[in-house]
Amino acid sequence: MLDPDAIRAGLAPGATLPATIYCYDQVGSTMDLARTAIATLPPIALPVLIVAEEQTAGRGRLGRRWVAPPGSALLFSLGLRPPAIVTTTPTALIWLAAVALLETIEAETPLSAGLKWPNDVLVQTTNGWAKTAGILLEGGWDNGALAWAIIGCGINVSAAPDPPTTRYPATALTIAGAPAIDRLSLLQALLRRYDFWFRQLLAGDSDRLWQTWRSRLLTLGQIVTITTGSETIHGEAVDVTRSGALLVREPSGVVSAIESGDVGLLGG
Repeated sequence: MLDPDAIRAGLAPGATLPATIYCYDQVGSTMDLARTAIATLPPIALPVLIVAEEQTAGRGRLGRRWVAPPGSALLFSLGLRPPAIVTTTPTALIWLAAVALLETIEAETPLSAGLKWPNDVLVQTTNGWAKTAGILLEGGWDNGALAWAIIGCGINVSAAPDPPTTRYPATALTIAGAPAIDRLSLLQALLRRYDFWFRQLLAGDSDRLWQTWRSRLLTLGQIVTITTGSETIHGEAVDVTRSGALLVREPSGVVSAIESGDVGLLGG
């Protein structure tokens, strides 16, 4: 089981995050615990990291369940008060989480990693790209500005969900070809990259982060089918906006800005 003291021992000297760490054997949802922590902890105790060996009510985007056998994944949520530059551009926290994870996977394993818009982390396997992690962002608003946020992350380390239960090919780091992974070391390395990019945002700089996130999107240049709440859009993913919206050129030539939705298979 992961331990707060052990996690903290591998963080960068003077790290800005996390200030507080809680580790649990089993929880309903780390997102829910993080929300409670943000509401009850003093500001000096934030950001707060909630880590669990198992979630019984874990969730991903669009309310979908995230299920992983105990000890087979990294399941955590980071609750924080956002830097000023993020209060009007919350998606910067998605960029941070995604870029940090890509960098960590490629530094700690021999795997190549990329992003499927908006927030799925993929690794390359012998059968093509497959999802190994998902990122979830939740937050609260005050007078039109983001007042608090939670970055949730689930990383399949040694087990992947059954194919019939997923909408996109899924894998785990070791299944995709990484050697045995020490989850503690992986989490520590990931938090160091979180801290690096968080410092950039604290300094008021999001340009480098956005450019890095954009450059790692495997979706761009692909023919995609996107299902939103009310329609299905088919076309070429040509770019993303600074707000994180995906620009899709439909066969008619019309370019639509998609704020959220399910992206079909790359190239399909």
